[in-house]
Amino acid sequence: MTGRSRTRLDRVRASAGIVKLAVQQIEDELGGPVDAEFLAGTLRELFDDAFPQDGVLGSLSQLLTVASRAAALTPLDGEDAESAACAIEEAAAFVADSTGMRLHLATSTLHPQGERS
Repeated sequence: MTGRSRTRLDRVRASAGIVKLAVQQIEDELGGPVDAEFLAGTLRELFDDAFPQDGVLGSLSQLLTVASRAAALTPLDGEDAESAACAIEEAAAFVADSTGMRLHLATSTLHPQGERS
């Protein structure tokens, strides 16, 4: 790994650390008793059915899509970069489709009228 790559990785680690802190803050908010409307609202911040790309899971899916494109362009010694790219792309689709749909179903159960406000 070159010095430049190490610096880039350090920036990624710092950003990932910020994300972990943000997730911890959300976990702390859910740590005590909550009502269904609050829980549904919190989950809707993770996935918004009307605009999936606006939620946290939409952002994660977009990040994985970008990583997939990078993987496809990454030279690997004797390995198929396209296989890695495909696996990452499938992970992105799973986050957006499967996880998001399950959260949508949960939020509809918790608070059916719960339009984002």
